[in-house]
Amino acid sequence: VSDLKAVFEEFGKIKDVYIPLDFYTKESRGFGYVEFYEREDAETAYDRRRDILVLRKPVTVEFARGQRK
Repeated sequence: VSDLKAVFEEFGKIKDVYIPLDFYTKESRGFGYVEFYEREDAETAYDRRRDILVLRKPVTVEFARGQRK
């Protein structure tokens, strides 16, 4: 969580970071959610998505579809 937050804070104030875990193994499912207070900050992160690395690995940035549980 702190790795994602640190990377995405560059784009604006973060409201929440959530990384879903597998029900049985409690391991990361390989994706996460970063929620910004301002939509413009999320749009900036999306516009710069090709430049974003987490732990020196490229990430895919998309706008969430629907609501998380």
